[in-house]
Amino acid sequence: MKKKIIALFLVMATMCCTLFGCAVDLEDKGAVIKMYLASEPANLDPAPMIYDKDYIKYAGVMFEGLTEISTSGSIDKAMASEWWTDYDEDRQEYKLFIRLDTSKWNDGRALSADHYAWAWKRILSPETNSPAAALLFDVKNAKAAKAGDVTIDNVGIAAVSQTLLEIEFEKPIDSELFLEAIASPSLVAVRDDVAGVADKVDTWASKGADDMLTNGPFALKGRVNGGLYRLEMNSYYLGQNTFEEGYMKHIKPFRLLTDYSYDLAEQLELFNNGELHYIAELSKENYESYKDKLTTQELLSSYTYFFDCANEVLDDAKVRQALSLALDRNEIAKIIGRGAEAATGFVTHGVYGSSMGKSFRDEAGDIYSTTADASGAKSLLSSAGVKGGSFTLTYRSDRDYDKAVAEYAKGIWESLGFKVTLKGLARDEYVTALYTGDFDVIGLDYQGLTTSAYSYLAPFATRYSGNVVSVADDSVGYTPHVTNIENADYDALVDSVLEKLNRGDRAKILIDLEKKFAEICPATALCFYNDYYMTSSKLSNVKSAQFGYRIFDEANLENYKESNEVYYSVLESVIASSNEAALKAEGK
Repeated sequence: MKKKIIALFLVMATMCCTLFGCAVDLEDKGAVIKMYLASEPANLDPAPMIYDKDYIKYAGVMFEGLTEISTSGSIDKAMASEWWTDYDEDRQEYKLFIRLDTSKWNDGRALSADHYAWAWKRILSPETNSPAAALLFDVKNAKAAKAGDVTIDNVGIAAVSQTLLEIEFEKPIDSELFLEAIASPSLVAVRDDVAGVADKVDTWASKGADDMLTNGPFALKGRVNGGLYRLEMNSYYLGQNTFEEGYMKHIKPFRLLTDYSYDLAEQLELFNNGELHYIAELSKENYESYKDKLTTQELLSSYTYFFDCANEVLDDAKVRQALSLALDRNEIAKIIGRGAEAATGFVTHGVYGSSMGKSFRDEAGDIYSTTADASGAKSLLSSAGVKGGSFTLTYRSDRDYDKAVAEYAKGIWESLGFKVTLKGLARDEYVTALYTGDFDVIGLDYQGLTTSAYSYLAPFATRYSGNVVSVADDSVGYTPHVTNIENADYDALVDSVLEKLNRGDRAKILIDLEKKFAEICPATALCFYNDYYMTSSKLSNVKSAQFGYRIFDEANLENYKESNEVYYSVLESVIASSNEAALKAEGK
């Protein structure tokens, strides 16, 4: 353990030398909180589909949208200070205006309405892969722009001034629907001078980036793959730039540190020793031991299997239904552990139905049985004239339960007559296979992009996937979902959702849409994830957002000045040693 502690500070020293020229600022700026925030993310770009339930825990503290959803179900202001609508019946113009609050990026540049406009248009561009595109299809010409039928400049999103954003819709809608949609972690502001630069488009937020521009309360200021992640307060957040009594006006902690050189068992040991003050991941066994001490909440995320609907073995919906029906979701929940619950529908808990605060899951009822129905599965296969076939089940090899669930599913499906080959992939290879559709069946975390069922279900419609679209003259103007599902009846239902102008009418269709989804079965949810975390007795005022990330803005660490003094003392010593070693190496 001592060697790892030394290694931790060496990593910190290296980053500090790189970023600050080996200078250590010992001025009190707030607490340095050591924690395990979440599993290490591969990419922090908000636009791509979130196929990792823990991505949101980083994104939630780094980026901030115009609105946010409270845990009580209200739509609250985030970077928006006010909004109003303007409907001109004569000109058939239906607009929403949103004024931004005063804030800045972590490099001191003023946050502008144009940063949101550019980020949203980027998602709607045919060249961008993001299912969040469907969240913007109420906007005038948004769907046409994604298909390449009009230019992105024709989309009804415009920065009227630095602080005023104008959105024009295809038809009048309940503005609450759009305000809910833009609370999505995918629809935050992004800078065109970073994400729009040719040689940075694919790398600005990837695991190699260690100093990212963000507009939220914290910014990533240092990252070593498999090592230390250093989140540091955005000292310009909400216009602040001076310290008051050791604290910024809007943010109390100075740094949030997560060190991935420790495994989960060692992280827990550090927590129990008082060296770690927040931990958000435990082994299955340790979860059971500590569950009475954990704070938990439902996540808008499920463990899900995607099917390749173009695969010759899986192209009949009855076969996919049979594979889903044969699985015991209660058993899978036990395999995953950590508070996972058997999925009762494709849409998770935490999603709202006919009104904000009303559960969609309660209104829609159960779509899946939580127990296996082997006889029903065999009956479906018989009616489809299918007795078996071969396919591959792909899973992430970096998590313990992915393989265990895959082995369970393999055994069940082979009892139905299929030959199933398991394929475990390391994270980078796995992400590539998932994003390119290079799979027969694949296990993944399916993250809801909003608190509306629409965000779960719409991307499976042919023209709503958000995938990259060719703009060649002979292009069809769309690229199907990675599951290759194409069903005209399903597509028509999704279209009809946007035709409705209020939440209640849309909710009724979304209930029917989920039933249709289960019928065509391009994917099946296995378990609903629950979020959990544990804080030390010294850490207080940690809050949670509806999407399942923590809010550390007002977190208070008792006696932090004492722990900071130790932190900076060791850090200064390590940096001094590092400088001395560097001088010796140079022969000085």
